[in-house]
Amino acid sequence: MRNFRVPADLPEADCAADLCIAGTGPAGATLARELSGSGLRILLLESGDETRQVEADALNEVEQAGYPRVEDQWLVRNRILGGTSHTWSGRCVPFDDIDFVRRPWVPHSGWPLAPRDLAPYLDRAAAYLGLDPGTGFSDARFWALAGRRCPLPEFDPTLVLPHLWQFSRDTTRRRDYMRFGQRLKSQLGDNVTLVTNATLCDIHLVPSCDRVSGITLAGPDGARRRIATGMVAICCGGIENARLLLNADSQVPGGIGNGRDLVGRHLMDHLRGPTATFALRGSAALRRVFGHYRLNNGQVFALGWRLSPALQEAEELLNCSAWLEGRISADDPWNALKALTRGRGGVRAIGRVTTHAGLLMRGAHDYLVRRIGLPRKIDRLDLVCMVEQMPDPNSRVTLSARRDRLGLRHARIEWRVNHQDIRTMTRMTAVLGAEFTRLGLPSARPDAWVADSGTLPETFRDVAHPTGTTRMGRSPADSVVDPDCQIHGVAGLFVAGSSVFPTSSHANPTQMIVALALRLADRLRETARQGNMAGDRVRDDAAVGM
Repeated sequence: MRNFRVPADLPEADCAADLCIAGTGPAGATLARELSGSGLRILLLESGDETRQVEADALNEVEQAGYPRVEDQWLVRNRILGGTSHTWSGRCVPFDDIDFVRRPWVPHSGWPLAPRDLAPYLDRAAAYLGLDPGTGFSDARFWALAGRRCPLPEFDPTLVLPHLWQFSRDTTRRRDYMRFGQRLKSQLGDNVTLVTNATLCDIHLVPSCDRVSGITLAGPDGARRRIATGMVAICCGGIENARLLLNADSQVPGGIGNGRDLVGRHLMDHLRGPTATFALRGSAALRRVFGHYRLNNGQVFALGWRLSPALQEAEELLNCSAWLEGRISADDPWNALKALTRGRGGVRAIGRVTTHAGLLMRGAHDYLVRRIGLPRKIDRLDLVCMVEQMPDPNSRVTLSARRDRLGLRHARIEWRVNHQDIRTMTRMTAVLGAEFTRLGLPSARPDAWVADSGTLPETFRDVAHPTGTTRMGRSPADSVVDPDCQIHGVAGLFVAGSSVFPTSSHANPTQMIVALALRLADRLRETARQGNMAGDRVRDDAAVGM
């Protein structure tokens, strides 16, 4: 692996590659690592640097036009080596089987891939995300993995199903999630050249516009560098992937891949937030069961619920999950103990530790013996829902009239929230409430907006899961990329990341992002193995006047 800080530093001999990968987040980093040693000459491009830069952050500015989204783009999009893995929450889970099928009550639903097509890649993704295992942990099979008897009451499986999430774990950095940029350089092979501070500005096609011929990069000072290549993988996130294709309009009016006006459409995210509140008194047992579990290998899992496929079909609901979330008190003794071990906190921290010695002793027993989460001191306990969104073609990314300092038009985001999204969360809350009552569990008080079937509170925002803006399908009539993530009708131009998801599930997207990147890597590796490198053909085209 070689590394250059800006495109201008690239020797002339490196201004041609078999594959250029734009973006070093979970999709781009996985693709580059998996293709290390493949025989493909790869340029891996990162718009940011190894540390956060104000100038790079400014390139992420957006114009908000629809339902309000998080304004501070750093919280949801990171231009830095490792991409948005710098700010992710670490939650991982495979999609459910129902997410892949065409559902008559969900317009534009249905994947061109089946769960069996993706299962091997979800398992392979485990090594990249610090998971163990990659699949088979989100249902009743978990208890065999954990070597313990299932402690759950019998929820009605036609209504709601217990569900588990696994947290990413960096085995070399204690108590941290996998951050894709930290060791990326050491994980790349000799065939990969990493260029930081290199922003993809344009994509070039052969005169017939049916094949990639190259790209243009810009450095921080705006200086351009053209690269000849026959294959490009855009791995820049659900907003930026669409923005780059729309801005690439010098040869194709409206942008590459946008002949049917589909690039940027069907923007989905996840609505997530509290829908009901529990009384703290008497909730300890509930929190102990529906909390965190830890396997002997150190992996941490969180237990909650998801809507059953049967109820989704019967009542025409979207997919939805829920879990318990406590707001940790300012005088939580575990935080005080942590402060003391770091030489901070003083007398106040000592007082909190001694006052809550019983909680600390019980927590140590729970953590070390029962292998469940630490009992924290909380001042609020919520039921939190996260819902799949309806794919809506009018929820979309377009281009603003404003341009960034490199001359590219900013993204204009018109994110829409539909009645079906809200109805699903309110129904999930009601179903769980009824099941809690039937099973003799503590009941939750629905929040006012749920009880009144009103509008969402302003606290509900996007959760950095932009999805669907370059959706996958078999036909260019209803999708942007094919099942291999290649732009319809443009050989060698690929898109990776959540932007290709036709639907979003209720699940956090990162494990699926990495799985699809691994699947794409297999296709490109086979291309290299066959000696059919598109870059060689394109350099010949360039020599005759492209």
